[in-house]
Amino acid sequence: MADVHIGAHKDKRLIDLEKEAFYESIDICVRKKVDFIIIAGDFFDEPMPKLEIVKNVILKLRELQEKSNIPVYVLYGSHDYIRGGTSIVDLLDAAGLIVKISDYKNIKEDNQGKKILNIIQDDKTGTKLVGISARKNGAEKEYFEKLNVEYLEKQDGFKIFVFHSGIQEFLEHAPFAKECVPIEWFPKGFNYYAGGHIHQNKEEYNMKSKGYENIIIPGPLFIGWGQRDYKDVSNGEKRGFYIVSCEENKVMENGIEFIKTNKLQGKYIPFDVTRKNSIQANDEIIEEINNLEVEDDTLITVEISGELSSGKTSNIDIFQIHKLLAEKGTIDPKIIRNDLTTKEYQKIQVTNEDKTKIEEELLEKNIINVKSKYEMLKEEKGVNLANELLKLLKTQSKKEGVIESALTLFGISESNKE
Repeated sequence: MADVHIGAHKDKRLIDLEKEAFYESIDICVRKKVDFIIIAGDFFDEPMPKLEIVKNVILKLRELQEKSNIPVYVLYGSHDYIRGGTSIVDLLDAAGLIVKISDYKNIKEDNQGKKILNIIQDDKTGTKLVGISARKNGAEKEYFEKLNVEYLEKQDGFKIFVFHSGIQEFLEHAPFAKECVPIEWFPKGFNYYAGGHIHQNKEEYNMKSKGYENIIIPGPLFIGWGQRDYKDVSNGEKRGFYIVSCEENKVMENGIEFIKTNKLQGKYIPFDVTRKNSIQANDEIIEEINNLEVEDDTLITVEISGELSSGKTSNIDIFQIHKLLAEKGTIDPKIIRNDLTTKEYQKIQVTNEDKTKIEEELLEKNIINVKSKYEMLKEEKGVNLANELLKLLKTQSKKEGVIESALTLFGISESNKE
């Protein structure tokens, strides 16, 4: 499995369903009597998630260990990774609840400066597991490029290569294609390639002539975390993990089985506002949402796109749309308007996949659309100020603390704060 992203959601129903999906997947593995479990990156949504969430994972991993003794091998994903620090994955590894497949601190170099990866051998099956952990913004590419593939290709026995990176040949037109790795940098001759990071289900069996077979990317176990994930699940895209059957050092024919875990009902509602003014578009969307009939606990994603003939994009009342959907009992409704624009507005494209970097990139690019008489809100000053305000909102726990800090940031005196 991959991209479990535990801790990604704030809605109580999604938190419970996320936990249920993870617990169920472990229970299925126990019933199927698997030899071991691989989590190919982004086990958690952030390096140090809330302790309550971690506690639930620890309880399930401890139950797995005590009752079934099934080892869990985990690779760092881009969300698990923290530069120079310790993440929850490290703590679970230190506690003996999981085994890390790769650790940048332990990667050695040969005389030519090529990277030699540490190989882990499963005690029960003798399977050899090796891989390259992800880093932020595809920074693991340098390790792939300098990888000593000959050393890995010479290893005998059943071999699994685990990765959490996009493959160029699969994602040439993706927004983050520049962060992807060419397949030729992977070691050849492995029996199975267990991938993550790309939040789509992909099975690639047609590269055997190039030395690669069974390249499998399960996609997220539950939803994932971004707008695209919500849209995909609302559209009915499957979520789950794979159970792979092997014998005599080979993956069996028809031995790769996808296990669906997501029980969410979803509904995707697109609105194209092209050639409509903002008031007309807003009225039509509100009317359709009012007339919408959905069952409780349905995941709904509304996508508003197109170029308005006149008016501001802000005239489309996103908060009202969200409120109406929430009143109908939908789960954490999402409204996407990345492709909504006007003739006057310059469209902003995001090329990053890291949450903090997305915020910074949006602020930097959107400043061209900010019209203000105040110098502190313009150009680079405005971007820096917005970034600082975002940091305050994330770190200050009380409203008063945010206000006082913001006053200082703006240079406003206490007597003049009103």
